Amino acid sequence: MNKKKIVIIILLLLIVSLVINKFDKNLRFDLGLTDYYKYNKPLTAKERSIVDEKAFLAGLYDYPPLTYTNQFNNYNVGIVVDYLSQLAIELSSNIHIKVGTRDNLADGLNNDETDIIMREYYNGEAVSDDLLITQPLCVVKTKILVKKNLNIENPQDLKDKSLVTLARDNENGRIDAVVNNLNNVNLIEVDNIYQCFALINNNVAVGFIGGDMEAAHFLKVTNRGAYFKFLKLTYDEKRICLAVKKDNKEMLDILNKGILQLKKKNLIAQTQYKWLGDFDTGVDLGTIESTYRVLIVIMFIIGGFSVWNYIITQRVNTRTRELFESKEELRLIIDTMRNGIMVIEDDTTILECNDSIAEMTGVPKGKLIGANYKDLPQLAPFTNPDNMFKVFNIGARYYYISRQKVAGNKSMVIVEDYTEKYLKEKRERIESKMIAVGQLSAGLAHEARNPLGLIKSYIYLIEKHTVHSEVCRHAVSVINDSINRINYLVENLLRFSKLSSDELKWTDAEDFVNSIIEEEKENAEKHDIIIYSSFKGRYREPILINKEVLRMVLVNLIKNAVDSFDDKKCEEKNIHVNINVEENHIDIEVIDNGCGIEKEALENIFDPFYSTKETGVGLGLYIINTEIRNNGGTISVKSEFGKGTEFKITLPVVERKNGEKDRV
Repeated sequence: MNKKKIVIIILLLLIVSLVINKFDKNLRFDLGLTDYYKYNKPLTAKERSIVDEKAFLAGLYDYPPLTYTNQFNNYNVGIVVDYLSQLAIELSSNIHIKVGTRDNLADGLNNDETDIIMREYYNGEAVSDDLLITQPLCVVKTKILVKKNLNIENPQDLKDKSLVTLARDNENGRIDAVVNNLNNVNLIEVDNIYQCFALINNNVAVGFIGGDMEAAHFLKVTNRGAYFKFLKLTYDEKRICLAVKKDNKEMLDILNKGILQLKKKNLIAQTQYKWLGDFDTGVDLGTIESTYRVLIVIMFIIGGFSVWNYIITQRVNTRTRELFESKEELRLIIDTMRNGIMVIEDDTTILECNDSIAEMTGVPKGKLIGANYKDLPQLAPFTNPDNMFKVFNIGARYYYISRQKVAGNKSMVIVEDYTEKYLKEKRERIESKMIAVGQLSAGLAHEARNPLGLIKSYIYLIEKHTVHSEVCRHAVSVINDSINRINYLVENLLRFSKLSSDELKWTDAEDFVNSIIEEEKENAEKHDIIIYSSFKGRYREPILINKEVLRMVLVNLIKNAVDSFDDKKCEEKNIHVNINVEENHIDIEVIDNGCGIEKEALENIFDPFYSTKETGVGLGLYIINTEIRNNGGTISVKSEFGKGTEFKITLPVVERKNGEKDRV
């Protein structure tokens, strides 16, 4: 993976180098990269033979300072003339010059009277299909020249002022189009450059607009360049090229190769400086070459440093990743622990914690880390010194907290959810007590039943043969009620000491439940209570279930529901028994709108000998809870004090298989 990335970096450096090279060639030589490599070659044998065969005749037209005739010696001079002289030297050939009009020169080229003509074209202008055009020798830019002392920095400063231009620069209204876009600027058109500067000197115009080369040449000749400046904006560009006939491709390649060598040797820029001085807008190719080489060196230094830095970074990243993975593995282990963990610094700030402590406290882990635990009230029970190293409860959950120092001023708080262990220990203690109590209860019940039977028999004889006064009859009635009450307690003790069997019987759920409801209806109707029943699922199919447990559950819950109306007055007293038989279990709901159970009592209703009724023994719910759990079922309760109670029980059943006979 590392080697691949290094190769990619090197390839990117090469691509960047090629891109820089392309822009460099385009900037310095006004050539694309393809043309540059095409013309940056020596002349071929065929091209050399063409050059050696004869001297070339170049047709130029009058366009100062590019080409014009010297009035004193009648010589053809100018920037392009110098270019052609240098080109002749570069090609080891002779190039003669012929001056004429544009049209005459074009005709001469078509008639093979000349080999080369000068040609110009503006940006976006189509080149004639009859000609092949070389790369540009130079570029004439349309710019604005103003006096330095006028404080004109941009075209907006020319408002309500006049500019002067040459008629040949305003050919086809090019300068008019530029001036029309300026803010109320007046344009004056003249025939030569001398007239332009005469109007500027006489303050008729504030500046010149047109080709920058002719203006720069005039200022150099007159030594007035220090008083003028060009504004930065360029409005148009005209490329000055050489042209040959369309079928003379070899000549085009010869000229392009020669011109490129002139540009590479910086002769083009030097020639422009000779004619234009400091106003030369060309590029010093020597400086660019040096700058380019420096940039290449810097780029490769940066590339080498990047590779070295990458290798070092990869090593650091590998080590960092290993440390991070180790940290994540440790965090994963900590987060999967059931115990809540907090690391506290200076007894204030929580440095670390796991998911379990966030779940226990109800505070997101993101808010815990970095917080002062004293500012979070949810943490108060878990950090209270009085709760350390002992079991305490928060609501229905029980916790055991320990705290120990780990390093310096840091300490670790470990919170163990002790609920299941606590409840299990509690059940085990209760069950061990209940076994002993059950054994004692069984013996006591049997022993108490015999004398109770005798007392009841003799009270019956006394009532029948000797009671005559009202007082005696009342006394006998009280004794009978007391005996019944004691007998009821004895029956509960016997039921408590001897729980149900594990025998499963085939049962018709609908008939069985309805029979129990019928048994309890008489007692319910005495209290104006209506018992409703509903059945869903496979209740018409016999099921294999512990009938004794099912009866115990229904009888006990219906009796409790009836008793819940003792202290409540309401227009409608209803008990709903809902049965839903599924493939492998039966769901039972017993819902009443009685007095309900207080929230504080809900926790203890399944404990033995706990009752909210004055005459209650507190064994009923304990017994059915134990029986349900022993038979693999569940029981839950919801209650709102003053509104009613809802018990939900699930007991496992076995559905009758096809062809199996009922054994109800």
